[in-house]
Amino acid sequence: MSRHRIASLLALIIGLLTVVEGGIVLLGLETKPYPVLPWLLRYNVAMGFVSLAAGHGLWREQGWAGKLSRIVLACHGLVFLSLACMHLLGKTVAVQSIGAMLFRTAIWTGINFMMRGKEGKG
Repeated sequence: MSRHRIASLLALIIGLLTVVEGGIVLLGLETKPYPVLPWLLRYNVAMGFVSLAAGHGLWREQGWAGKLSRIVLACHGLVFLSLACMHLLGKTVAVQSIGAMLFRTAIWTGINFMMRGKEGKG
């Protein structure tokens, strides 16, 4: 299997997992045993849908999908840094949320690494 197919599958899987998990909490079907930041929950679900779009585009080798994957990585990186700073400043943020955002940032770093040098159809 090619690198771009693996990258697209990773994007699709993490996007689907994020939409399902976040959607369940957002709809009130499940509660977490730690503080949930409403803005972070909405961000995660929205970015889950963006991840699905990026994964689909990567699978089809669309040039815009590479750009979108870099935007997703940048957004996740900024949110991760924000959560880490909030934690260091003593603000309410669950360690699980920081870990989950670190995981997403790492996955998207890997996706972008796999797509490096890959030209899309545009």
